[in-house]
Amino acid sequence: MTRRVRVFPAADRDIDAHIAFISRERPEAALRFLDAVATTFDHIARMPGMGSARNYRNPRLAGLRMIPVSGFETFLIFSLFTTRTVDIVRVLHTARNIGKIFAEQE
Repeated sequence: MTRRVRVFPAADRDIDAHIAFISRERPEAALRFLDAVATTFDHIARMPGMGSARNYRNPRLAGLRMIPVSGFETFLIFSLFTTRTVDIVRVLHTARNIGKIFAEQE
């Protein structure tokens, strides 16, 4: 069963910021990035066990999983799963302090 993908507002802002940054130097790469994000969303919607489990103290983040964007491995998708949906929580670059970002959400 393929789950429906829901992109949380913070993840949507993350994607927009990444596209804006990438497009400054290479507009064609920004389009490839957007396609790769959509493809990766589709993959995790079909196979929710993909990626690595991440543990944070916030109970709202229980079950959080992380997977790199296909072809753009320095960008990570963080997602939660329900029986019907894949909830995209954030899309972050590996250079960011990811632990601190999620600690601030606790």
